[in-house]
Amino acid sequence: MVLPSAVRHVSRPVICGETVSMGIRTSLILALVCFISLACSDSERSIAQTMAATASTTPATASSPASTVDTDALMGEVREELVQLVMQRDGLDRAAAEQRADDLLAQGADQGTVGQQMTLYSNWMSNYPLHPVLGRHWTEQQAECVIVTMMQVEGIARTAALVSVSQTGGMEVSDALALVQPVGFCADMLAMMRADMTALGVPQDLDCLLAGLVEEDVASWFVALFTHGREGFNVAMAEDLDLSCPADS
Repeated sequence: MVLPSAVRHVSRPVICGETVSMGIRTSLILALVCFISLACSDSERSIAQTMAATASTTPATASSPASTVDTDALMGEVREELVQLVMQRDGLDRAAAEQRADDLLAQGADQGTVGQQMTLYSNWMSNYPLHPVLGRHWTEQQAECVIVTMMQVEGIARTAALVSVSQTGGMEVSDALALVQPVGFCADMLAMMRADMTALGVPQDLDCLLAGLVEEDVASWFVALFTHGREGFNVAMAEDLDLSCPADS
């Protein structure tokens, strides 16, 4: 099974037409503000808000309580990032950039809307260890990266829809790729698969079993998991592994 190269080759996220590097949580809010106030049509904005409101009614798992979010503090970070972005992009002085940032924030995202979107984020962070693409091996930073990348690449409404309908088997290839791609961008899938096999006690020598594999191969197994279920995953994996490897001594 061949996975399109786009699954792994994702450039640094672009927000509002600018390539940026910033803290994940600030990046998330800034991306939401930009999508809601600048990039979304009225219908898309309505869908996004509906998705977020629906997500806010989903209880977090008992084993991992939802993250609490200081929206006021985050909005302050967002404003400062916008000021810096506008100063760099448009060559404005700080006073003019602050005014422009305030205008952008006022256009489309009140704190209630941002809070709804952050609920979607918080629920994700509560449940990411259950994600079928080796979520139990993600760090918190990787989990944040995955959801941010999904929002930036797919948009908020589609991200919420993908999260709510994801299942093993029966998904379209495009949807499966959208779920796997961010994981491949944010984490080393081959290393996580090796860790998973070690934890499961796979008897074969893993150096032999995984010889010659690259992350795209592992990603293709999980695309098959979403499209054809566990059987598809097993078939795809068996095609790539050297099953003649001896047991580890």
